[in-house]
Amino acid sequence: MIFPITDLMDEQACYAFLLQTLHPDGLHCPHGHALPPDQAAHDRHRAPILDERCRTCGAVFNLFSGTLWSNSRYRCSIIVQILRAIAQGTPTQHLANELGIDRGHLLSRRHAMQVLLARRLSPLTPTPRSGHRGR
Repeated sequence: MIFPITDLMDEQACYAFLLQTLHPDGLHCPHGHALPPDQAAHDRHRAPILDERCRTCGAVFNLFSGTLWSNSRYRCSIIVQILRAIAQGTPTQHLANELGIDRGHLLSRRHAMQVLLARRLSPLTPTPRSGHRGR
């Protein structure tokens, strides 16, 4: 059964979740300059995803800059659903049908996430136990 759950999700809540997930230390420009708390958005055409312009270097950036979602046109609720489904092991074809997304495009995003996770979460190299002597 395919259920259009994205219609039930709040875009602002999904934006807040993605901001905390993708930028736990807060949104910064691609060159590392902090976003002042009083700064107004540079462009609001995709609210709640706002384009910001760095006051220091002039770079334009948003929530997805420097992430796997850079240049994505998906709504925040769609991205949250993709992340949720991948974490739950939902088959790509089912997810593509449910969200109305091209399967091939979704599969390439899924593979990119898996590569990134494998790099960041690879197991530690085994270390010898203290007092253990090999024979």
